[in-house]
Amino acid sequence: MLYKRHWADLYKFAFFILRDKEACKDIIQDVFVWVWEHKRELKVQFPKSYLRSAVKFKIANYIRSGNIRESFFEEAAKYDYSTSMAGGDEFAELKELNNIIRQAIFNLPAKCREIFMLSREANLSNREIAEQLGISVKTVENQMTIALHRIRTNIDPHLISLLLVPVIYYN
Repeated sequence: MLYKRHWADLYKFAFFILRDKEACKDIIQDVFVWVWEHKRELKVQFPKSYLRSAVKFKIANYIRSGNIRESFFEEAAKYDYSTSMAGGDEFAELKELNNIIRQAIFNLPAKCREIFMLSREANLSNREIAEQLGISVKTVENQMTIALHRIRTNIDPHLISLLLVPVIYYN
């Protein structure tokens, strides 16, 4: 009954954040499997809130694990949250995540940031960036690796506070 009632909303919520169908299905399935395995000791007053918080926690772990596709951070930084389908709390969380990502990009070293922006905003290939800047393709690749690593590292401390850890009620 829980699954039938909440699966679609949880999937939409996860997809709104991750934009990865398979990852969202896996996360939702993991949450429901965990709930099923712990059903005897789990006492939840508001299952919808609990399940949404559990999905947020799983999403945070997924992002932190590095399994997330590279484009997530760039897409999140560009997203127009004023036209989103998110509710009030989700809107605020997503807007804050957007600001954190923008700040992480701003904090990159100047050349690294320039290369990152040429790749993500100007949609130039590594070869085109190398030609435009007069550097090797390998240097562009290295700088992109550094940029993505630093962005993830800067965002990681904020994920748990933004994507709330669920509260579990035991007997």
